[in-house]
Amino acid sequence: MHFKFVHAADLHLDTPFRGVATQGPLLGRFQESTFRALSRIVDLCLRERVVFLLLAGDLFDVKDRSVRARLALRRELGRLHEAGIETFIVHGNHDPLSGDSGALGLPASVKVFGPDWEEAEVRREGRRLCRVQGISYPDVEVREDLSARFQRTSDDFAVGLLHANLGGAEGHANYAPCTPAGLGARGLDYWALGHVHTRSEQWLPGGGLAVYPGNPQGRHVLETGPRGCVLVEVHDGATRRRFVPVDTVRWHRLEVPLTGVATLDALLATTREAVDAACAEELEGHAARVVLTGRGPLHRELARPGALGQLETELREHLTRGHPPVLLESLRDGSRPELDWDALHADGGFAHTLLDESHAMTEDPEALAKLWEQEALGSLGQRLKRLGVDVLETPRADWVSRAGMMGLEALHDEEGT
Repeated sequence: MHFKFVHAADLHLDTPFRGVATQGPLLGRFQESTFRALSRIVDLCLRERVVFLLLAGDLFDVKDRSVRARLALRRELGRLHEAGIETFIVHGNHDPLSGDSGALGLPASVKVFGPDWEEAEVRREGRRLCRVQGISYPDVEVREDLSARFQRTSDDFAVGLLHANLGGAEGHANYAPCTPAGLGARGLDYWALGHVHTRSEQWLPGGGLAVYPGNPQGRHVLETGPRGCVLVEVHDGATRRRFVPVDTVRWHRLEVPLTGVATLDALLATTREAVDAACAEELEGHAARVVLTGRGPLHRELARPGALGQLETELREHLTRGHPPVLLESLRDGSRPELDWDALHADGGFAHTLLDESHAMTEDPEALAKLWEQEALGSLGQRLKRLGVDVLETPRADWVSRAGMMGLEALHDEEGT
């Protein structure tokens, strides 16, 4: 038995990209990007002649789906319908069933799973290829482990389609929480998951596989790098997966070291080179956050009022005119002053004392513990605990060492102003 399918999730159609600070065609490219990603997923299905497409929740960005997003989804799934390719859909927290007005139908080849567990058969030429099981969110917040409702019903290849948080992944609401052991106990071959936007695979106890394809289009600077879907080839019950990028605009976070960069002209040239190298791929656009790092003589120049903002404006105008165009999401200064620590220590005075004290404290656990007992730090710790923040019982030695260096850096900057 041999067949192929595509697994995608978290389309977030019609994401507004309100945080994209730009005008004109570049903003338009971002606002079209989620729709373009869906079109490229459908192109892949047609090109690879897959049997079906799986969409694992959050097809729409908001519960009240826009007319534009619903029409786009129907149009693209209609292309699959005409080619005899089925689509299986579950809805997640962004697009629960309660947000569907029912005013727009989908092709007959599309199966949308309801709020209760269901199983559908996939057949070709009278043969049963596999079974697909799924369940949708009835409303936004689902705290139940929905995977517990799934079950293996035959020897056929079995797919579980679910929008869920596997293993308490950070950065995502803990909706439909499940565990590798729990998924493994259901006995399915392939779990097509959605909700977590970072691509990953995890083998489960018993031999099944859980896959997050990630979202097909990055929507902000925390979703960097290629984004896409997974092409799955099934041969005699075994799967071979291939990640396929479908994003049309891509996000980057770039660090540009200031070491050895002595002039503003050189800084602009170095930054442009770093952006050009990272954004060379011919997509419809790129977006980048640039963080200046390291120690160098320009640190003091960048600390002047308005300097960083003016540099950001100059760089943004240049990058927008490139091919492909690049949106500068922000320019951030994480640099440090260029200091000779040995010379500062040798000069004596406050710098000598501060460096010695911070070094001695990092070597003495008792001294670290006493530091935490100081009234100011103790009251801060209590306030943080009341806010639900985990607080260390004692300060970490490397934090104390870093605090000493930061104190001298601040003193150096103040003296230089």
